Amino acid sequence: MSTRVVDIDGRRLILTALDRMLWPEDGLTKLDVIEYYLDVADHLLPFLVDRPLSLLRSAEASGTIEWIYQKTAPPGLPGWIPTRRVRTEHAALGYAEYVIGSDRAALVYLANLGCVSFHPWSCTVDAVERPDQMLFDLDPTEIAFREVRNAAMLIRDLLAGFRVRCWVKTSGGSGLHVMVPLETIHSFDQVLGAAELITRMARTREPSLFTVDMRRARRRGKILIDVHRNHRGATLISPYSVREHVTAPVSTPLDWSELERALYPEDFHIRNVRDRLREVVDPFADFLQHRQSLAPLLDTARARRVRPMA
Repeated sequence: MSTRVVDIDGRRLILTALDRMLWPEDGLTKLDVIEYYLDVADHLLPFLVDRPLSLLRSAEASGTIEWIYQKTAPPGLPGWIPTRRVRTEHAALGYAEYVIGSDRAALVYLANLGCVSFHPWSCTVDAVERPDQMLFDLDPTEIAFREVRNAAMLIRDLLAGFRVRCWVKTSGGSGLHVMVPLETIHSFDQVLGAAELITRMARTREPSLFTVDMRRARRRGKILIDVHRNHRGATLISPYSVREHVTAPVSTPLDWSELERALYPEDFHIRNVRDRLREVVDPFADFLQHRQSLAPLLDTARARRVRPMA
């Protein structure tokens, strides 16, 4: 197995097992992941810095790759990688130690541990009760992707009716994520309530298209609008993060105009996203500079009457 010593912004790192195959069918190695993250760090890190992170790590078992979701900080991290004890929503844990997103050296160190995906909280570690994003996870089951594109544009238009602007990215799986940058003035319950109101409106507009039923057997031919990502402690795959699926797809920010043509989540993967960033302006480049209030939505009579969805 290959080993290399590198200097990343003044940190000397020993990278090991660089030729380890993570996606054997695609010929992609751990080195490919590390090089990818170094190349896109300027686009990725703004969505990780100062946030508690959960990680998806690769592990080798019986000659095959297994993927392990690690919610809390791996043991043995060097002192220069920030971690923080944060209160969790799980009574069994109480408080847990989380990796806090920081810099390029930490990104590379974690990738060398086998971390391929980064799942940040929708708040920063110093404001864990005040989310700065509202999230809609559009998860289709046995339905054409053009319907998912249409669903995302409907969510966009409904939000626009309340003067709320949103952004969209591929999930890296089969769906899309609609994201709203927020001022840190709302509670998680308020953000969840606002997301549920938009979801109710979408289901009223297209009752045969949407569902909130989490049971996959009940979702055939429909799109789940998962707003539970707006609970405290919930995570969402970060923009420009690699997914574990075949071909190593990337959760890729899109311009809304791109949804008007026949694109698919599998079009964006570890081999071509860097070329895309050289050719087009990053659609999320100004995302964090457009923080908004949900007051126009929360202040409506409908928002005041909204009840948790069944």
